[in-house]
Amino acid sequence: MDRYAIFVDAEYLYAEGGMLCCNSPERQEILLYGLGANDFLVGLATDACDLQPLRTYWYDTSKDGVPTSAQQLIATLPNMKLRLQRGDPAQQTPLNEAIKRDLATLARERAICDAFLLAADEDLIDTVREVQDQGLRVTLINIASRDGRGDPTASLASEADEVIQLTKDDLSRFIRRRRAPDDAASDTYDPVDSVAAAAAEFAESWLYRASDDEFDALLDQRPRIPESLDGDLLYAVENVIGGSLRGQDRLRRAVRQAFWNRIDQEVQDWPPEPER
Repeated sequence: MDRYAIFVDAEYLYAEGGMLCCNSPERQEILLYGLGANDFLVGLATDACDLQPLRTYWYDTSKDGVPTSAQQLIATLPNMKLRLQRGDPAQQTPLNEAIKRDLATLARERAICDAFLLAADEDLIDTVREVQDQGLRVTLINIASRDGRGDPTASLASEADEVIQLTKDDLSRFIRRRRAPDDAASDTYDPVDSVAAAAAEFAESWLYRASDDEFDALLDQRPRIPESLDGDLLYAVENVIGGSLRGQDRLRRAVRQAFWNRIDQEVQDWPPEPER
């Protein structure tokens, strides 16, 4: 089947992406916007192979086996399969066995012809060779180091058919430092700014994947945001800010206004000016 799949080692993404964007690999200091991350990776893979996605596989750990709110959000994304392993997210837990199983199964069943692997465990080398022998192309997605060299797994990279390196600019679209409690309590902190930025980012992701009909339908219902979309918007913003918007009418209004501001910008920029 002419489709591709994406395989994401979330522990690698948090650790290396956190170091690059936040100068820290600690999850409690990092906010990772799952919807934005998946949209970015799908766009990257589609541009690279010009195929349609089968789904994204997201591998992560939970100490008690119960997904966190961020992991629950990941699990609800379209064409997403959360593979949650029992372990301590504060410590690196090898997720390669689950990745190996899915890679081998999809290759054997001819479900995909391209795999995009965001991982760094060199224990995956034998599986990469095995699926390549079955005709699967494997593109390794790695994360640049802070000094720009970005070669965490030279052996794994040498086995891949292609290597795509993510830079700080790439990752900053969906990874940022979590605001410290002291900052949140300071006189200069305005929660409206935080929720507005998160809402604008959600709008950006929605515009990326929305069809022309969905865009037109949204404009027809203005100023109301369809209930399902509004729920997704509020949930995404809550995930980014790490708190609930329940009962926060002022912040909810700021969220919806920021969403519409980004939509209005898209309307103003359309149609694009013809090239001369």
